[in-house]
Amino acid sequence: MDAKERQVLVAECRASGMTAKAWCEQKGIKYRQYVSWASKVNRKNQMVIEHGKQQWAAVTLPKEEQVAGRIKLNCGKWTIHADPGLNLALLADVLKVVDSL
Repeated sequence: MDAKERQVLVAECRASGMTAKAWCEQKGIKYRQYVSWASKVNRKNQMVIEHGKQQWAAVTLPKEEQVAGRIKLNCGKWTIHADPGLNLALLADVLKVVDSL
């Protein structure tokens, strides 16, 4: 059996939806022999992939929105704006007061 025939059989087995062992039993093929064929086919396919021509695709990413860094907190009828560098202890105190209202 030549390499092309083995490759066809391996492809047939994989397309069958059966386990390799069950497919081999159905076809009267020794499982160990099939594993040897499949390994050779895998190695050959891997070599084709590794030595094939690489192709690159252009990727366009959307521009990121500029974030001002300001946080806006809405709590009922209150709106609190917190700028970068705001003292976190002060913010915690303000939130406690707003929560108690």
